[in-house]
Amino acid sequence: MTKWIQFSLKNAGVIFIAILMILAGGLYSVQTMKKEAMPNVDIPYMLVQIPYVGATPEQGLEDVGKPLEAALSGLNKVENLYIESHSNFVMAILEFNMNQKMDDAEKDVTTAVAAVKLPEGTGKPVILKDGPASAPVLMFALAAKGANQSDLTQYVNDRVRPALATVEGVSKVDISGEAEKQLAVTLDQDKMKEKGVTYELVKQAFLSHNFSFPAGQVNVNDKTLNVQADFKLKSVRDAENIEILTQTSNGLQKVKLSEVATVTYSDKKETVYTRLNEEAAVLLELKAQAGENAVEVVRQAKEKLKDLDLPNGYAFTMLYDSSEYVEQSVNSMLREVLLGTLFAVIVTFVFLRNVRATIVAVLSIPLSILAAMITMKYLNYTLNMMTLAGIAVAVGRVIDDSIVVIENIYRRTLTATKRDEHMILTAAKEVGGAVTSSTLTTMAVFGPLSFVPGIIGKFFAPFGITVIVALAFSLIVSLTVVPLLAKLFLLNIPHKEPKEGVLERIYKRAIAWTLQRRVITVLLAVVVFIGSLALVPLIPKNFLPEEKAVMFNLTADLPVGTSLAAANETAQDLEAIIKNENHVENYQTIVEGEKIRISVNLKESVTKEQSTTFEDNVRKELKEISDDIEIAWTPMGMTGGGQFMLIVEGSNKDDLQKAGETIVEKLQHTEGLGNVSTNLSGVKPQLSLEINGEKAAEKGLNPIMVAGFVRGLISGESVTNVQIEGKTTAVNLGFKNEGLQSIDAIAAQTMMNTMGQPVKLSEVATLSEKPGPTALYRLNQQEYVQVTARFTTDNVSGVQEAVNKKLKDIELPEGVTYRSEGQAKAMSEGFQNMAIAMVVAIVLVFIVMLVTFGNMLMPVAILSSLPFLFSGGLLGLYLTKQSLGMPALVGFLMLIGIVVTNAIVLMDRVMQNEKKGMELRTSLLEAGATRLRPILMTALATIGALLPLALSTEGGLISRSLAIVVISGLLTSTLLTLVIVPTTYHIMTSIKQRFSKRPTEIKRSESV
Repeated sequence: MTKWIQFSLKNAGVIFIAILMILAGGLYSVQTMKKEAMPNVDIPYMLVQIPYVGATPEQGLEDVGKPLEAALSGLNKVENLYIESHSNFVMAILEFNMNQKMDDAEKDVTTAVAAVKLPEGTGKPVILKDGPASAPVLMFALAAKGANQSDLTQYVNDRVRPALATVEGVSKVDISGEAEKQLAVTLDQDKMKEKGVTYELVKQAFLSHNFSFPAGQVNVNDKTLNVQADFKLKSVRDAENIEILTQTSNGLQKVKLSEVATVTYSDKKETVYTRLNEEAAVLLELKAQAGENAVEVVRQAKEKLKDLDLPNGYAFTMLYDSSEYVEQSVNSMLREVLLGTLFAVIVTFVFLRNVRATIVAVLSIPLSILAAMITMKYLNYTLNMMTLAGIAVAVGRVIDDSIVVIENIYRRTLTATKRDEHMILTAAKEVGGAVTSSTLTTMAVFGPLSFVPGIIGKFFAPFGITVIVALAFSLIVSLTVVPLLAKLFLLNIPHKEPKEGVLERIYKRAIAWTLQRRVITVLLAVVVFIGSLALVPLIPKNFLPEEKAVMFNLTADLPVGTSLAAANETAQDLEAIIKNENHVENYQTIVEGEKIRISVNLKESVTKEQSTTFEDNVRKELKEISDDIEIAWTPMGMTGGGQFMLIVEGSNKDDLQKAGETIVEKLQHTEGLGNVSTNLSGVKPQLSLEINGEKAAEKGLNPIMVAGFVRGLISGESVTNVQIEGKTTAVNLGFKNEGLQSIDAIAAQTMMNTMGQPVKLSEVATLSEKPGPTALYRLNQQEYVQVTARFTTDNVSGVQEAVNKKLKDIELPEGVTYRSEGQAKAMSEGFQNMAIAMVVAIVLVFIVMLVTFGNMLMPVAILSSLPFLFSGGLLGLYLTKQSLGMPALVGFLMLIGIVVTNAIVLMDRVMQNEKKGMELRTSLLEAGATRLRPILMTALATIGALLPLALSTEGGLISRSLAIVVISGLLTSTLLTLVIVPTTYHIMTSIKQRFSKRPTEIKRSESV
């Protein structure tokens, strides 16, 4: 420490070069650092989705779900494995141990899925990692009034997707609302019967008229040439002119396809409707690669879209732009950093009343912050909400070290008769130990924050590391740059005789009074602390703060069996509700099967109160929708939309279903809880085709021919791909199925056997309606029920307590158990982990103080001030109606370091006085009067720096609740520290002196 000061005083050139390098390097780092909304951390969840078109949930579970379950359950560090089997697809959700690296997990999952033998008809498995990188960085829509969905899709696939694929850093472009054209061949069974044409003959005719393959090699003129054989269908007319050879009583005859079928080039059958503001649209989501600069990716993507020559009437509508959010967050934090710096400057100047000294102290802020930026750039950190919040929080603390050093130098310089480099060195050394100890203790406080387990710990790690790095550089600046600049700027200030100020006189009287009434002082302090604990039940508690929601999701589950047309009508009714509300920017609708999804974007100018009013108004309107429709209305945000989740487990399926229904019924009307529902599947009617193999054989058929006929009759079969209008198009071969409105009508259809003879479907198969589940769910190879809901209040803990009381009154079937997941579990684990982090921080702080002071008394006396930081923090939360959540707990953790810092500065002076031989009471009074100004300056500078964050209306993981806790806790704890710590130390020292005198008195009595 002393060598650092001496080096800086003797090597001004080196220090100034270092300052210039820090300024240049810091500015370069800020400009070149990648920007993203949140740190790209590993979220221990992975999803595997396998399409299985046409499969029922039971078939999907047996054919795909259980084999997939067997392959994935043995993977390393898998905590839970969820399997969901729906109509047309199967999904697996893997929850890994927090220590698992998700890149390694992705490789393991990919290998395991590749080893599963999937049945014919399944699509390519899709494997997705969860986390910030999986979220889209840009969402937009392509729409046009009166445009055809397939034309929009064609433009997207031909022009938009290829353009975006060239953007560096893009990982994926997802499209919703695609509608492709196909070559539809509709066979007329009556004409087929007349011409003696079978389904298989038509299929083979297509394959024989549309092919391309290598025919070998041939030597021509001493050259070896490859022979390519192909025959391509290039238009509807080419398809119509296909000649089919059929055997009749008159011998072999040629039949053109147009004689037995209708060939059209048109849109596929609609299976989904996608709209933007009630107009047909295609929705696109752009995702960036992990670790890429999201702002730069979006900028390049927008330039590519701007360069496209859109057809007349086509227009892009931006739905979500993460770069705007990131830029807004960066600018907001920078604004708060600058405002915080301004407040710190004002506080410093008010106390020192010297421009030069103020400038010297404040220089520590840009130097420390820019040096931290250089380090963060080297560590490959990005500018995101957490690192920027770390900088905003560090601003108030990095100036503290410089304030203590410059205040002591300034005070000594004012009264000194001999001013030289040695005086500067002595003054800096005098507080150097206290500054070093206090900074190390604060760094020790933020250290455990970087190692908090769980997902939230991973998000807070960059925040803690940013603060630690900034504090480390603030210590270096205070012991090198500040003494040098003080030497250059302060040695010539006018001399001033030492004079005790008003604050010092008031404080000395107060501390003298408390030292005379030590018991009363301690009792009053204990009463204040216990009284503040009474506020805990009155403060709402949650995991993360609810931020202003500008995006909402509406999902509606319609009764099973609802047609697409009927679902579309319901969607239009829901759109009307949204349309009539104020502040709506746009809304996107996706109607698919029995599910409707509407995403609503509000105007950016909307306030939090207006957003809440909008949410409540829509919720009231939705209650008037039919009771047969299950509707969920949820705000979307980085921290909003708290999820309640209950996992119900048991071995008996009927008991599980009964327990799930009972729990939902019990929790349905709980205040603060909305959208209570379970994953219990409804019953969906489905047609079962049972083929009689013996009868089929007698009629010249086999089971696969019968099944193929039914598929062709209902949905058709994709037999090959052709090139039409320069585009690859599927050929769908199927039967004319007009009038198939009943089971009897389907069973009465006639197919042709291998000999060209007609056979009714009812002669070889039975078609019947049977109920089946809409979905099946398994957890760790056992069925389970999941109860979900949304917290509609900030007081999550209060709602959870009400839920727990209701659950205790429920008599569940034997063997059925439940456990909490979602926000309740996250909050419980988060609070527990933060409590552990606080204990570890206090232990580390105690160790640092033991090394600093070399005795037990002072560290214990200093720690006596810690309980009172909770008094102020809780009072601040209560008065401002903020919730006690993770940001507030981080604020309490931060307070431990700041409060201890002030106490160390005070007690370091006491220790110096005692070494000089001062009496205990005198040394306490002198230390208090001398160190009162720097303590108040550092406290008020920190409060001023955090004031903009406390007044900010923008949410986030680091929100105003943290700033409010620190400000209110610092106000009370600073005042109490100046009283309680000296009083406690006086009591402990007095007790120690009494015990140390007793042995001496005993020896004297023995000698007599």
